[in-house]
Amino acid sequence: MRGALLIAKKEFLELSKDRKTLFFAFVLPFLLYPAIFGMMAKMAKRDEAQNRGKASRIYLADPSGALTGTLQADPKRFELVPKPEGDLKQAVRDQKLDLALEADPGAMEALQRHETFSLTATVDESEHTSELALKRVKEALRNQEKSWIQTRLEDLGASPQLAEPLKLEVKNAADPALEMGKVMGRILPYLLMIMMYTGSMQHGIYATAGEKERHTLLSLMATRLPRNQIILGKLLYIFSMGVIAALLNLLSMGLSIPFMTGGATNSMQALAAVANPMTLGLTFMIMVPLGLFFSNFILLMGIQARNTIEAGSAITPGIFLVVFLGVFTMAPGVDKMPFLTYVPVVNVCLSLRKLFSQQFDQLEYLVAFAMTVGLAGLMTYVSTRLLNREKALFKA
Repeated sequence: MRGALLIAKKEFLELSKDRKTLFFAFVLPFLLYPAIFGMMAKMAKRDEAQNRGKASRIYLADPSGALTGTLQADPKRFELVPKPEGDLKQAVRDQKLDLALEADPGAMEALQRHETFSLTATVDESEHTSELALKRVKEALRNQEKSWIQTRLEDLGASPQLAEPLKLEVKNAADPALEMGKVMGRILPYLLMIMMYTGSMQHGIYATAGEKERHTLLSLMATRLPRNQIILGKLLYIFSMGVIAALLNLLSMGLSIPFMTGGATNSMQALAAVANPMTLGLTFMIMVPLGLFFSNFILLMGIQARNTIEAGSAITPGIFLVVFLGVFTMAPGVDKMPFLTYVPVVNVCLSLRKLFSQQFDQLEYLVAFAMTVGLAGLMTYVSTRLLNREKALFKA
């Protein structure tokens, strides 16, 4: 094992000479996430403030005047605009107005006869301002409807409670920590897989196919170190870089959370409750064999490639598979499929999802861990056996 450690040390020493790579691998994550999250939070707050202080532009076609007074009474939220030229739908799509309302011509008469009238709203659901206008109108109409109902009941001499037979009181059983855990349980395994794979990929290509291009592989093979020790050393280096990349990115994202939450005490307390030492320890323990499996695949593809371009072409498709599996495990109802416990890689994501959601299943975790360890061990055995062959190492 001493030879493998020497090879890994050699790779890290070569990495330390490349300042650009060191910056992108170790420094950039701590600059990137706070900048992105801070900018997103600032833009979201500015957009919310602008929308809150801006009245929604509404075209109202109300010949009988049943609703005109209701909307005109709230100029801070509603601005009635004249009818635009052309089609109303196109005008809403072109953002010439936020919402178009068309009431029945006999709406007022229907109200007086205690009848129902129709109101048509034209909205662009792809635009936030249009959705906000519709939400505001619904709130205004809800209050107006209560007033109309009260008047009708008074005319009939009935109790005002006739229109409201019950009041529903909703109590949220999920505490902030549980809600935070479910969000993290969906996203974290997906991010960890991508970070580990991409973190290993570039360094794996450099340490394998790049070694061939630099014509240093032959001199490395000429040393007294056994070939399997050289292979294991490179594997250790690739694996370490994947783990380091994942940990650094996650640490940076964790430090950036206050930018997204505005430093809210409840959010920080919920995060602290979820990210306890036991949860983080179990997460790290199961991600180690998964990272080893990724590293073996990258090593196997990279060392057999003629050059870095060929290695990149062989290794890059793995990202799409990782992304697909990650997105698949984020889908609703996936955690209720028992057979997925025995599907490699997927079972790791599902175990972590339940772990952070405070629904930890020890048996499922042990199955996922055992399968991932076995898969990583098998992959290590296969890769060392294959790469011991001259044809694999010196592919023409």
